[in-house]
Amino acid sequence: MLKKFYRKQDGQTQAAQKLLALQATEIEEISERLFLKIDEKVRALKALEVRLDQKIASLEELMQRVEKAELSSGLASESRYREIADLAAKGLNIDAIAGVLDIPKGEIELILSLRK
Repeated sequence: MLKKFYRKQDGQTQAAQKLLALQATEIEEISERLFLKIDEKVRALKALEVRLDQKIASLEELMQRVEKAELSSGLASESRYREIADLAAKGLNIDAIAGVLDIPKGEIELILSLRK
């Protein structure tokens, strides 16, 4: 009777081992699929990072160009203001200044009124 008990136990042990082996195989397959998906996501994120870096570089370049344009515009405006003030100080009237600098009369009037 004891031999039968051990044989049953051996049969159960073998079945349990087979079940464990199947479960281990299934776990390995699942983990391989998960790692492949993770690798795909990492590659996609790296590509996105490269594109974002390119966009950032483009935006920085545009910002520098805008700053240069603003600076040169500001300098041009100050230079223009000085020219108008100088011509007015020389005795030219608004019509004459507008003709010389090719600027609308209203703009000249505004600049001169701001200078006072």
